[in-house]
Amino acid sequence: MVTPQRRIILIGGAGGLIFLALVCVALGIVLATRSPSTPAAGRATPALPPASSVPPPIISGAGASVPLTLTAPSLLEIRDRKFEVMPVEVVKGTWPYQRDTLRTNKAVWVYGTLINYVIGLEANSDNTTLLQSLTETDPIKMTTFGGKASSFRYSGRQWVTVDKTDVFRQIRPGMTLVLLGEKGDSRLLVSATYVAADEVAPAGEAAARVGTLVDVSGARVTALGGKLVNNVAGLPAGSAYYLVDFSVTGSGSGVLDASLFQMALLDASGKRYALSIPASQAGSYGPPGGQLLPGATLTATAGFVVPESLPGASVIWTFTPRGDGSSPARFQLSVAEPPPTPEPRALAVVQLTGARYSNDATEVIVSGGIGNTSKQAITVSLSDINLQSGVTLVAVKSTEPALPWTLQPGQNLAFTINFARPPAGAAIFRLMQSSFELSGLQ
Repeated sequence: MVTPQRRIILIGGAGGLIFLALVCVALGIVLATRSPSTPAAGRATPALPPASSVPPPIISGAGASVPLTLTAPSLLEIRDRKFEVMPVEVVKGTWPYQRDTLRTNKAVWVYGTLINYVIGLEANSDNTTLLQSLTETDPIKMTTFGGKASSFRYSGRQWVTVDKTDVFRQIRPGMTLVLLGEKGDSRLLVSATYVAADEVAPAGEAAARVGTLVDVSGARVTALGGKLVNNVAGLPAGSAYYLVDFSVTGSGSGVLDASLFQMALLDASGKRYALSIPASQAGSYGPPGGQLLPGATLTATAGFVVPESLPGASVIWTFTPRGDGSSPARFQLSVAEPPPTPEPRALAVVQLTGARYSNDATEVIVSGGIGNTSKQAITVSLSDINLQSGVTLVAVKSTEPALPWTLQPGQNLAFTINFARPPAGAAIFRLMQSSFELSGLQ
Protein backbone atom coordinates (compact mmCIF):
# COMPACT_ATOMS: atom_id res chain seq x y z
CA MET A 1 0.00 0.00 0.00
CA VAL A 2 1.47 3.29 -0.96
CA THR A 3 1.41 5.90 1.80
CA PRO A 4 -0.29 9.13 0.58
CA GLN A 5 2.15 12.00 0.19
CA ARG A 6 1.47 15.65 0.53
CA ARG A 7 0.40 17.26 -2.69
CA ILE A 8 3.39 18.76 -4.48
CA ILE A 9 2.78 21.05 -7.32
CA LEU A 10 5.92 22.06 -9.18
CA ILE A 11 6.01 24.88 -11.67
CA GLY A 12 8.51 24.23 -14.41
CA GLY A 13 10.20 27.64 -14.57
CA ALA A 14 11.29 28.55 -18.08
CA GLY A 15 9.61 25.43 -19.49
CA GLY A 16 6.25 26.62 -18.16
CA LEU A 17 6.76 30.08 -19.68
CA ILE A 18 7.59 28.57 -23.06
CA PHE A 19 4.46 26.42 -22.88
CA LEU A 20 2.33 29.46 -22.00
CA ALA A 21 3.86 31.43 -24.84
CA LEU A 22 3.08 28.67 -27.31
CA VAL A 23 -0.52 28.59 -26.07
CA CYS A 24 -0.85 32.34 -26.50
CA VAL A 25 0.59 32.18 -30.01
CA ALA A 26 -1.80 29.39 -30.96
CA LEU A 27 -4.74 31.33 -29.57
CA GLY A 28 -3.69 34.41 -31.51
CA ILE A 29 -3.66 32.40 -34.73
CA VAL A 30 -7.15 31.07 -34.13
CA LEU A 31 -8.79 34.19 -32.79
CA ALA A 32 -6.87 37.17 -34.10
CA THR A 33 -4.89 36.92 -37.33
CA ARG A 34 -7.25 35.08 -39.69
CA SER A 35 -9.17 36.94 -42.38
CA PRO A 36 -12.96 36.33 -42.56
CA SER A 37 -12.78 34.39 -45.81
CA THR A 38 -9.71 32.21 -45.13
CA PRO A 39 -9.70 29.55 -42.39
CA ALA A 40 -6.59 29.55 -40.22
CA ALA A 41 -3.82 27.25 -41.39
CA GLY A 42 -3.03 24.52 -38.89
CA ARG A 43 -6.36 24.91 -37.10
CA ALA A 44 -6.91 22.37 -34.32
CA THR A 45 -8.38 19.06 -35.48
CA PRO A 46 -12.11 18.96 -34.63
CA ALA A 47 -12.95 16.96 -31.50
CA LEU A 48 -16.00 15.49 -33.22
CA PRO A 49 -15.73 14.07 -36.77
CA PRO A 50 -18.12 15.32 -39.49
CA ALA A 51 -21.22 13.21 -40.03
CA SER A 52 -20.87 13.22 -43.81
CA SER A 53 -18.78 14.61 -46.66
CA VAL A 54 -21.35 17.23 -47.73
CA PRO A 55 -19.55 20.49 -48.65
CA PRO A 56 -19.49 22.96 -45.74
CA PRO A 57 -22.11 25.73 -45.76
CA ILE A 58 -21.31 29.43 -45.97
CA ILE A 59 -23.07 31.25 -43.13
CA SER A 60 -23.07 34.96 -42.55
CA GLY A 61 -22.08 36.06 -39.08
CA ALA A 62 -20.98 39.37 -37.53
CA GLY A 63 -20.98 41.07 -40.91
CA ALA A 64 -18.79 38.50 -42.69
CA SER A 65 -19.24 35.27 -44.60
CA VAL A 66 -17.81 32.44 -42.50
CA PRO A 67 -17.10 29.01 -44.06
CA LEU A 68 -18.15 26.26 -41.64
CA THR A 69 -17.63 22.51 -41.52
CA LEU A 70 -20.35 20.14 -40.40
CA THR A 71 -18.66 19.96 -36.97
CA ALA A 72 -19.66 23.58 -36.24
CA PRO A 73 -22.42 23.94 -33.62
CA SER A 74 -25.93 24.84 -34.74
CA LEU A 75 -28.04 24.22 -31.63
CA LEU A 76 -27.29 24.54 -27.91
CA GLU A 77 -29.59 23.07 -25.23
CA ILE A 78 -29.18 23.94 -21.54
CA ARG A 79 -31.77 22.37 -19.25
CA ASP A 80 -35.04 23.02 -21.11
CA ARG A 81 -33.71 26.09 -23.00
CA LYS A 82 -32.73 25.91 -26.68
CA PHE A 83 -30.45 28.40 -28.43
CA GLU A 84 -29.84 28.76 -32.14
CA VAL A 85 -26.07 29.14 -32.55
CA MET A 86 -24.61 31.71 -34.97
CA PRO A 87 -20.90 31.97 -35.89
CA VAL A 88 -18.86 35.06 -35.12
CA GLU A 89 -15.33 36.14 -36.14
CA VAL A 90 -13.00 37.30 -33.39
CA VAL A 91 -10.34 39.54 -34.94
CA LYS A 92 -7.29 40.76 -32.99
CA GLY A 93 -8.77 39.56 -29.72
CA THR A 94 -11.93 41.68 -30.06
CA TRP A 95 -15.29 39.90 -29.79
CA PRO A 96 -17.73 41.82 -32.05
CA TYR A 97 -20.96 42.01 -30.09
CA GLN A 98 -24.13 43.80 -31.05
CA ARG A 99 -26.95 43.63 -28.55
CA ASP A 100 -29.66 43.62 -31.22
CA THR A 101 -28.19 40.48 -32.86
CA LEU A 102 -28.82 38.32 -29.78
CA ARG A 103 -32.23 37.47 -28.43
CA THR A 104 -33.44 35.04 -25.79
CA ASN A 105 -33.10 32.07 -28.13
CA LYS A 106 -29.83 33.08 -29.83
CA ALA A 107 -26.19 32.36 -29.04
CA VAL A 108 -22.91 33.09 -30.86
CA TRP A 109 -20.01 30.68 -31.36
CA VAL A 110 -16.40 31.81 -31.82
CA TYR A 111 -15.43 30.48 -35.24
CA GLY A 112 -12.47 28.09 -35.08
CA THR A 113 -13.01 26.82 -31.52
CA LEU A 114 -13.64 23.15 -32.30
CA ILE A 115 -11.95 21.47 -29.31
CA ASN A 116 -13.18 23.74 -26.54
CA TYR A 117 -16.34 25.28 -28.02
CA VAL A 118 -16.59 28.95 -26.98
CA ILE A 119 -20.21 30.19 -27.03
CA GLY A 120 -21.59 33.56 -25.92
CA LEU A 121 -25.07 34.30 -24.54
CA GLU A 122 -26.86 37.62 -24.12
CA ALA A 123 -26.40 38.89 -20.54
CA ASN A 124 -30.12 39.30 -19.91
CA SER A 125 -31.76 38.31 -16.65
CA ASP A 126 -32.93 34.88 -17.89
CA ASN A 127 -29.52 33.83 -19.22
CA THR A 128 -27.70 35.24 -16.19
CA THR A 129 -29.95 33.26 -13.84
CA LEU A 130 -29.49 30.16 -15.98
CA LEU A 131 -25.67 30.23 -15.91
CA GLN A 132 -25.46 31.23 -12.26
CA SER A 133 -27.67 28.31 -11.19
CA LEU A 134 -26.11 25.51 -13.29
CA THR A 135 -25.06 22.36 -11.44
CA GLU A 136 -23.35 19.15 -12.50
CA THR A 137 -26.69 17.38 -12.91
CA ASP A 138 -28.03 19.88 -15.48
CA PRO A 139 -27.87 18.53 -19.06
CA ILE A 140 -25.89 20.55 -21.61
CA LYS A 141 -26.21 19.34 -25.19
CA MET A 142 -24.80 20.66 -28.46
CA THR A 143 -25.85 19.62 -31.98
CA THR A 144 -23.66 20.30 -35.02
CA PHE A 145 -24.70 21.14 -38.58
CA GLY A 146 -23.95 17.51 -39.40
CA GLY A 147 -26.51 16.34 -36.83
CA LYS A 148 -23.96 15.02 -34.34
CA ALA A 149 -25.13 15.51 -30.72
CA SER A 150 -22.61 15.80 -27.87
CA SER A 151 -23.12 16.08 -24.13
CA PHE A 152 -21.24 18.29 -21.68
CA ARG A 153 -21.23 18.59 -17.90
CA TYR A 154 -20.89 21.76 -15.85
CA SER A 155 -17.48 21.92 -14.16
CA GLY A 156 -17.27 25.44 -12.69
CA ARG A 157 -17.90 29.16 -13.04
CA GLN A 158 -15.78 32.25 -12.55
CA TRP A 159 -15.71 35.97 -13.20
CA VAL A 160 -12.98 37.05 -15.62
CA THR A 161 -11.87 40.36 -17.06
CA VAL A 162 -13.02 41.12 -20.60
CA ASP A 163 -9.43 40.91 -21.91
CA LYS A 164 -8.73 37.44 -20.46
CA THR A 165 -8.30 34.98 -23.35
CA ASP A 166 -6.46 32.00 -21.87
CA VAL A 167 -9.79 30.54 -20.74
CA PHE A 168 -10.53 29.86 -24.43
CA ARG A 169 -7.51 27.61 -24.98
CA GLN A 170 -8.04 24.64 -27.31
CA ILE A 171 -6.40 21.96 -25.17
CA ARG A 172 -9.06 19.50 -24.05
CA PRO A 173 -12.60 18.73 -25.28
CA GLY A 174 -15.14 20.93 -23.54
CA MET A 175 -17.27 24.05 -23.73
CA THR A 176 -16.93 27.60 -22.40
CA LEU A 177 -20.10 29.70 -22.01
CA VAL A 178 -19.70 33.48 -21.69
CA LEU A 179 -22.23 36.18 -20.87
CA LEU A 180 -21.94 39.10 -23.34
CA GLY A 181 -23.01 42.67 -22.72
CA GLU A 182 -22.48 42.84 -18.97
CA LYS A 183 -21.53 46.23 -17.56
CA GLY A 184 -18.07 46.77 -16.14
CA ASP A 185 -14.75 45.08 -16.86
CA SER A 186 -15.73 41.54 -15.84
CA ARG A 187 -17.99 38.88 -17.27
CA LEU A 188 -19.35 35.55 -16.06
CA LEU A 189 -17.78 32.46 -17.59
CA VAL A 190 -19.00 28.86 -17.18
CA SER A 191 -16.86 25.81 -18.01
CA ALA A 192 -18.17 22.38 -19.04
CA THR A 193 -16.34 19.14 -19.80
CA TYR A 194 -17.09 16.81 -22.70
CA VAL A 195 -18.92 13.64 -21.62
CA ALA A 196 -18.24 10.48 -23.59
CA ALA A 197 -21.41 8.87 -22.24
CA ASP A 198 -21.61 6.13 -24.86
CA GLU A 199 -18.12 4.76 -24.28
CA VAL A 200 -17.84 1.55 -22.28
CA ALA A 201 -14.92 -0.22 -20.63
CA PRO A 202 -12.81 -2.38 -22.98
CA ALA A 203 -13.41 -6.06 -22.34
CA GLY A 204 -10.72 -8.40 -21.10
CA GLU A 205 -8.34 -5.80 -19.61
CA ALA A 206 -7.08 -6.64 -16.14
CA ALA A 207 -7.47 -3.94 -13.50
CA ALA A 208 -4.86 -3.24 -10.83
CA ARG A 209 -5.64 -3.21 -7.14
CA VAL A 210 -5.27 -0.34 -4.68
CA GLY A 211 -1.60 0.38 -3.99
CA THR A 212 -0.29 -1.23 -7.19
CA LEU A 213 2.12 0.93 -9.22
CA VAL A 214 1.32 1.11 -12.94
CA ASP A 215 3.53 2.73 -15.61
CA VAL A 216 1.60 4.58 -18.30
CA SER A 217 2.88 7.07 -20.89
CA GLY A 218 5.72 8.68 -18.89
CA ALA A 219 4.06 8.45 -15.47
CA ARG A 220 3.84 5.96 -12.61
CA VAL A 221 0.42 6.02 -10.97
CA THR A 222 -1.27 4.24 -8.10
CA ALA A 223 -4.76 4.44 -6.66
CA LEU A 224 -4.69 5.04 -2.92
CA GLY A 225 -8.38 4.31 -2.39
CA GLY A 226 -11.91 5.16 -3.44
CA LYS A 227 -15.13 5.88 -1.58
CA LEU A 228 -18.76 6.78 -2.24
CA VAL A 229 -19.88 9.98 -0.50
CA ASN A 230 -23.64 10.46 -0.04
CA ASN A 231 -25.72 13.43 1.16
CA VAL A 232 -23.63 16.02 -0.71
CA ALA A 233 -24.97 19.56 -0.32
CA GLY A 234 -26.12 21.03 -3.64
CA LEU A 235 -26.66 17.69 -5.39
CA PRO A 236 -30.22 16.50 -6.01
CA ALA A 237 -31.60 13.44 -4.28
CA GLY A 238 -30.26 10.25 -5.80
CA SER A 239 -26.83 11.70 -6.70
CA ALA A 240 -23.54 11.29 -4.88
CA TYR A 241 -19.77 11.76 -5.25
CA TYR A 242 -17.28 8.97 -5.84
CA LEU A 243 -13.80 10.14 -4.80
CA VAL A 244 -10.54 8.49 -5.88
CA ASP A 245 -7.31 9.46 -4.10
CA PHE A 246 -4.27 8.75 -6.25
CA SER A 247 -0.54 9.46 -6.52
CA VAL A 248 1.46 10.13 -9.72
CA THR A 249 5.23 10.28 -10.24
CA GLY A 250 6.82 11.63 -13.43
CA SER A 251 8.79 8.66 -14.77
CA GLY A 252 9.66 9.96 -18.24
CA SER A 253 12.06 12.61 -19.47
CA GLY A 254 9.45 15.29 -20.17
CA VAL A 255 7.34 17.61 -18.02
CA LEU A 256 3.69 16.59 -17.49
CA ASP A 257 0.83 19.09 -17.24
CA ALA A 258 -1.31 17.73 -14.40
CA SER A 259 -4.34 19.75 -15.54
CA LEU A 260 -4.42 17.59 -18.69
CA PHE A 261 -4.62 14.23 -16.90
CA GLN A 262 -7.34 12.10 -18.51
CA MET A 263 -9.48 10.24 -15.97
CA ALA A 264 -12.84 8.47 -15.97
CA LEU A 265 -14.91 6.16 -13.79
CA LEU A 266 -16.81 3.11 -15.07
CA ASP A 267 -19.45 1.23 -13.12
CA ALA A 268 -20.27 -2.48 -13.32
CA SER A 269 -22.59 -1.92 -16.31
CA GLY A 270 -19.85 -0.14 -18.27
CA LYS A 271 -21.35 3.34 -17.93
CA ARG A 272 -18.69 6.04 -17.97
CA TYR A 273 -18.63 9.08 -15.68
CA ALA A 274 -16.59 12.18 -16.52
CA LEU A 275 -14.23 13.92 -14.10
CA SER A 276 -15.94 16.57 -11.96
CA ILE A 277 -13.86 19.48 -10.68
CA PRO A 278 -16.30 20.39 -7.84
CA ALA A 279 -16.37 16.74 -6.76
CA SER A 280 -12.56 16.60 -6.87
CA GLN A 281 -12.39 19.74 -4.72
CA ALA A 282 -14.46 17.93 -2.09
CA GLY A 283 -11.77 15.25 -1.70
CA SER A 284 -8.84 15.04 0.68
CA TYR A 285 -6.27 16.44 -1.79
CA GLY A 286 -8.24 18.37 -4.43
CA PRO A 287 -7.91 18.12 -8.22
CA PRO A 288 -4.47 17.80 -9.86
CA GLY A 289 -2.86 20.89 -11.38
CA GLY A 290 0.45 22.50 -12.25
CA GLN A 291 3.47 20.90 -13.90
CA LEU A 292 4.98 17.60 -12.81
CA LEU A 293 8.74 17.35 -13.33
CA PRO A 294 10.53 14.01 -13.92
CA GLY A 295 10.95 12.22 -10.59
CA ALA A 296 8.50 14.52 -8.76
CA THR A 297 5.31 13.16 -7.17
CA LEU A 298 1.90 14.68 -6.56
CA THR A 299 -1.10 13.32 -4.72
CA ALA A 300 -4.60 14.42 -5.75
CA THR A 301 -8.28 13.47 -5.77
CA ALA A 302 -10.38 12.62 -8.83
CA GLY A 303 -14.09 13.15 -8.13
CA PHE A 304 -17.11 11.99 -10.10
CA VAL A 305 -20.87 12.63 -9.87
CA VAL A 306 -22.59 9.24 -9.73
CA PRO A 307 -25.92 7.74 -8.63
CA GLU A 308 -26.22 6.91 -4.95
CA SER A 309 -26.85 3.28 -5.92
CA LEU A 310 -23.97 2.28 -8.18
CA PRO A 311 -24.47 -1.15 -9.76
CA GLY A 312 -22.15 -3.92 -8.62
CA ALA A 313 -19.65 -4.08 -5.79
CA SER A 314 -16.75 -2.31 -7.57
CA VAL A 315 -15.89 0.38 -10.12
CA ILE A 316 -13.01 0.88 -12.56
CA TRP A 317 -10.97 4.09 -12.44
CA THR A 318 -8.90 4.85 -15.53
CA PHE A 319 -5.93 7.23 -15.79
CA THR A 320 -3.56 8.44 -18.47
CA PRO A 321 -1.33 11.53 -18.08
CA ARG A 322 -2.01 12.88 -21.57
CA GLY A 323 -4.50 12.49 -24.39
CA ASP A 324 -2.07 10.77 -26.76
CA GLY A 325 -4.18 7.70 -27.48
CA SER A 326 -2.18 5.42 -25.17
CA SER A 327 -4.04 2.75 -23.20
CA PRO A 328 -4.92 4.05 -19.73
CA ALA A 329 -4.04 2.47 -16.41
CA ARG A 330 -7.05 0.72 -14.87
CA PHE A 331 -7.74 0.22 -11.16
CA GLN A 332 -10.54 -1.72 -9.50
CA LEU A 333 -12.01 0.03 -6.45
CA SER A 334 -14.76 -0.97 -4.03
CA VAL A 335 -18.09 0.84 -4.10
CA ALA A 336 -18.74 0.29 -0.40
CA GLU A 337 -15.97 0.52 2.16
CA PRO A 338 -15.45 -2.77 4.03
CA PRO A 339 -16.83 -2.63 7.57
CA PRO A 340 -14.16 -1.78 10.14
CA THR A 341 -12.71 -4.69 12.07
CA PRO A 342 -14.08 -4.46 15.60
CA GLU A 343 -11.56 -3.92 18.33
CA PRO A 344 -11.11 -7.03 20.46
CA ARG A 345 -13.06 -6.75 23.67
CA ALA A 346 -10.78 -6.32 26.67
CA LEU A 347 -10.89 -9.54 28.65
CA ALA A 348 -8.28 -8.59 31.20
CA VAL A 349 -6.78 -5.54 32.87
CA VAL A 350 -2.99 -5.68 33.27
CA GLN A 351 -0.82 -3.47 35.44
CA LEU A 352 2.97 -3.56 35.86
CA THR A 353 4.64 -2.87 39.19
CA GLY A 354 8.27 -3.25 38.11
CA ALA A 355 10.88 -4.42 35.59
CA ARG A 356 14.52 -5.06 36.49
CA TYR A 357 17.60 -7.18 35.74
CA SER A 358 18.30 -10.19 37.94
CA ASN A 359 21.22 -10.04 40.40
CA ASP A 360 23.54 -11.75 37.89
CA ALA A 361 22.15 -9.54 35.05
CA THR A 362 21.31 -12.58 32.92
CA GLU A 363 17.52 -12.16 33.07
CA VAL A 364 14.84 -9.48 33.03
CA ILE A 365 12.18 -9.84 35.73
CA VAL A 366 8.72 -8.31 35.09
CA SER A 367 6.17 -8.15 37.90
CA GLY A 368 2.58 -6.97 37.96
CA GLY A 369 -1.06 -7.97 38.27
CA ILE A 370 -3.89 -9.13 36.00
CA GLY A 371 -7.65 -8.95 36.58
CA ASN A 372 -10.52 -10.67 34.74
CA THR A 373 -13.16 -8.05 33.77
CA SER A 374 -15.30 -10.37 31.61
CA LYS A 375 -18.30 -12.49 32.59
CA GLN A 376 -16.55 -15.76 31.87
CA ALA A 377 -13.36 -17.47 32.94
CA ILE A 378 -10.17 -16.68 31.00
CA THR A 379 -6.95 -18.66 30.68
CA VAL A 380 -3.50 -17.16 30.17
CA SER A 381 -0.99 -19.44 28.43
CA LEU A 382 2.58 -19.03 27.21
CA SER A 383 1.35 -17.80 23.80
CA ASP A 384 -0.31 -14.82 25.53
CA ILE A 385 3.03 -13.52 26.88
CA ASN A 386 5.60 -11.80 24.71
CA LEU A 387 8.76 -9.71 25.14
CA GLN A 388 10.25 -8.23 21.96
CA SER A 389 13.47 -6.24 21.64
CA GLY A 390 13.85 -4.86 18.12
CA VAL A 391 13.16 -7.84 15.87
CA THR A 392 14.15 -10.35 18.56
CA LEU A 393 11.60 -12.31 20.57
CA VAL A 394 12.97 -12.90 24.08
CA ALA A 395 12.38 -16.33 25.62
CA VAL A 396 10.37 -16.82 28.83
CA LYS A 397 12.55 -18.57 31.44
CA SER A 398 9.97 -19.02 34.22
CA THR A 399 6.72 -17.62 35.68
CA GLU A 400 5.29 -17.34 39.18
CA PRO A 401 2.71 -18.77 39.48
CA ALA A 402 3.34 -21.44 36.86
CA LEU A 403 1.38 -21.31 33.63
CA PRO A 404 -1.39 -21.63 32.65
CA TRP A 405 -3.25 -19.07 34.76
CA THR A 406 -7.03 -19.43 35.02
CA LEU A 407 -8.98 -16.47 36.33
CA GLN A 408 -12.68 -16.52 37.13
CA PRO A 409 -14.85 -13.42 36.52
CA GLY A 410 -13.73 -10.65 38.86
CA GLN A 411 -10.59 -12.54 39.99
CA ASN A 412 -7.17 -10.84 40.27
CA LEU A 413 -3.73 -12.44 40.12
CA ALA A 414 -0.22 -11.15 40.96
CA PHE A 415 2.52 -12.49 38.70
CA THR A 416 6.28 -12.50 38.12
CA ILE A 417 7.79 -13.43 34.74
CA ASN A 418 11.49 -14.06 34.14
CA PHE A 419 12.80 -13.48 30.61
CA ALA A 420 16.25 -14.01 29.12
CA ARG A 421 18.28 -10.79 28.93
CA PRO A 422 17.30 -8.86 25.76
CA PRO A 423 20.04 -7.72 23.33
CA ALA A 424 19.16 -4.05 23.90
CA GLY A 425 18.20 -1.97 26.93
CA ALA A 426 14.61 -1.45 25.71
CA ALA A 427 11.81 -3.89 24.90
CA ILE A 428 8.03 -4.22 24.43
CA PHE A 429 6.18 -6.44 26.93
CA ARG A 430 2.78 -7.85 25.89
CA LEU A 431 0.28 -9.74 28.01
CA MET A 432 -3.10 -10.58 26.45
CA GLN A 433 -4.32 -7.34 24.77
CA SER A 434 -2.07 -5.03 26.84
CA SER A 435 1.42 -3.84 25.89
CA PHE A 436 4.08 -1.82 27.74
CA GLU A 437 7.40 -0.28 26.66
CA LEU A 438 10.26 -1.15 28.98
CA SER A 439 13.31 1.12 28.87
CA GLY A 440 16.24 1.78 31.16
CA LEU A 441 16.03 -1.70 32.64
CA GLN A 442 17.83 -1.91 36.00
